[in-house]
Amino acid sequence: MSKINCGRIGCHFPVKADKIICSLCSANFHPSCSNLTPEEFDKESNSGNWSCPKCSSLTDANGSNDGTAAKHARTDSLFPITYVTGNPNKLRETVQLLGNKYMKFIQQHDVDLPEYQSSSPEEVALLKCKHAASLVGGPVLVEDTCLAFDALKGLPGPYIKWFLKAVGSEGLNKMLEGFRSDTPEGDYASAICTFAYTSGRGPEAEVKILQGITRGRIVKPRGKSIFGWDSCFEPLDSQGRTYAEMPSEEKNKISHRSKAVAKLRKLLDELSESR
Repeated sequence: MSKINCGRIGCHFPVKADKIICSLCSANFHPSCSNLTPEEFDKESNSGNWSCPKCSSLTDANGSNDGTAAKHARTDSLFPITYVTGNPNKLRETVQLLGNKYMKFIQQHDVDLPEYQSSSPEEVALLKCKHAASLVGGPVLVEDTCLAFDALKGLPGPYIKWFLKAVGSEGLNKMLEGFRSDTPEGDYASAICTFAYTSGRGPEAEVKILQGITRGRIVKPRGKSIFGWDSCFEPLDSQGRTYAEMPSEEKNKISHRSKAVAKLRKLLDELSESR
């Protein structure tokens, strides 16, 4: 049996039984790639009159569309957004924070992205986003997480993944032992979450940067950690608990990711209104 490709740009997964077909260009779409809510999908898939977003955009002022220009059309809609990450914990927490309204508009895709070298989390996120968009060919969202020590002028910063792999959470804490005797704030740090979003409509498409920062201290590891350094980061407004010691509901009220997701939610609201 021949493989049927999905009509959405950036979707590399074959279409199987659960699908909808554009009545104009005859392209097949997954439910999540059709730009329809589950309720709309059930209704339109039975009507046989659904047209994909690309074909719909080619309809003239009189409502006619002969399908010629749309023969091989593929959707360039704003949704769904491909969240490029290989970390299922990041995906789960981000979707949980976004809420039900946008849960169905986010899909994960694990793409190997270059490890960009820069002390600026904004620059790293921007470069990752542009590269991901060139691979996916549509709307993408990437995230870069940093842990910046005040005493080390922002390091490890974007390199925290490699520091953590080399020395572990206890090693991160020990890195600041000498600074604690110099000043009461010698172990202060910033947890930074930086999202980068682009519509992916060509190489010149704007990249929007959305960032959340939580201030805290680096401490001896405490609690069971799901994320790498949660056990050694104690937010200033956490009543003396590390991220790892906090219930997820409480952590999600003050975390760096929750602050960045709040900005992401606002952006998605704006995109949704412009559809």
